[in-house]
This record gives sequence, structure tokens and C-alpha cells, in this order.
Amino acid sequence: MTRRHPSTALTAAITVGVGAALFLTACSGGDTPAPTRSATATATTTPKPTRTPSPTPTATTPAVPSTPASATAAPAPGDGGDSDGGDADGSGQGTGNGGGVTNPVSVDFGTVTQQGIAAAGGGKVVSLAGSGDLWTVVVAGPDGSLTQSVVSATLGRVTSGPFPKDSDAATKTANAARAAGLRVDANAAAAKATAAVPGSSLRGLQLGGSGSAPVWTATVATGGATRTVTVDGVTGAARAS
Repeated sequence: MTRRHPSTALTAAITVGVGAALFLTACSGGDTPAPTRSATATATTTPKPTRTPSPTPTATTPAVPSTPASATAAPAPGDGGDSDGGDADGSGQGTGNGGGVTNPVSVDFGTVTQQGIAAAGGGKVVSLAGSGDLWTVVVAGPDGSLTQSVVSATLGRVTSGPFPKDSDAATKTANAARAAGLRVDANAAAAKATAAVPGSSLRGLQLGGSGSAPVWTATVATGGATRTVTVDGVTGAARAS
């Protein structure tokens, strides 16, 4: 029998061991490590499309039929709808009577003067001026202070004012004295002045004189001309010039 050399046996043993290891590795199906992704290879997420909400439908308001002009009642003069801008009770301010009447057939000076006195809070009329519908009334109070208003003869009420008028102490004293001595008021003086010139109409009336002898000076118009009439404030005697 031939004996093997020890080195040959060792080499054979190593060869067998390596082959066995390779066989076992192949049979085990060892896991292959996952590849590493590059930063540049990262997939980019595509943004989802944004849906634009549709506009909310707007309700259409049906057209309101216009009111025919003939269906609206026109305001009557003195009911607060006149063009002078004043209130129906005469407390407002403005001009005109709203009715288009600029030359009434007649003027009630009793009403005109009383409206001026009421607006001033009392006193006596010492001046009256105007023509047609509008008359400026000046009233002297007990202390002689003056208040002015504009009165519509057609409406029979104040349409502008009252407004205070500045006066110095001496004028106030004289006004108070003449008003206190007066016996013929502005309404009566207007009637006497126009009677003194038949067919005339009053344009102005001013109280003068003194406390003991007050005198009205009136301006009247007739036939396109004007005349002056004086009326005694105590007796009422009238004289045209």
C-alpha cells in the first residue's frame, strides 16, 4: 500500500472546505444590498392641479317699474312741500310762497304785521317795506331792540327770519319811546296812507318822530309814480305830499 504525503492531504482538505463554503453560499441565496439612490435621482412630485371654484351665480333683481309722473300728487302750498324751504307751521326759513303768486290782488297788512310780531316774540312794528307777496317787517321790543322777518302775504306766514338787528343804546332808547307813545299801529297807518292817495298801493312805512309825537312816513305808488304820506302816530291824521 502506497502512503499519501501529509501536505497533499491538507491541500485536499482545504479544497473541499472552500468548495463546501461556496456551495453553502450559493444555496443560501444571500441578500443583495439595495442600491443607494443619488440625490439627483430623487423623483420630483408633480403638484396636483388646483381647481378654481366657479363663480357664485348672482341673483338678478327684477326691475321696479317707474311711477308715472301723473300718479304723484303735487304738494299744496303751505303743506311743507312749497319751494321756499320753510316748514308748514312757518317756523322755517326761505323765500317765496311756493305757489308762484308774486302779486296778490290784495295784501292783508293786519296779518302781515301780526306774523312779524309773533316771530319777534312780541313788540310793535316800526317798519314795513316790500311789494306784492313779500314784506319785510321790523319789530321793536320793549327795550327797543329790533327784529326783522320776511312775511308772505299769500301764505300769511313768515318765510325768512326772524333776524336780530344791531342798534346802539341811544337808538334802542328812542325806539322804545316811540313804540310806547304809538296809538296808531302799522296796519292802521298803511290804510290811512293809501286812502290819502286814491288808487295807490303801499311800498314802505317807517316810524319816526319822538316818544311824545310819533309819526309814520309812508311811501305809496300810483300810476308809475310814488308819493309820500305822513300819518300822525297818535291821531291818525294823514297828509300826502
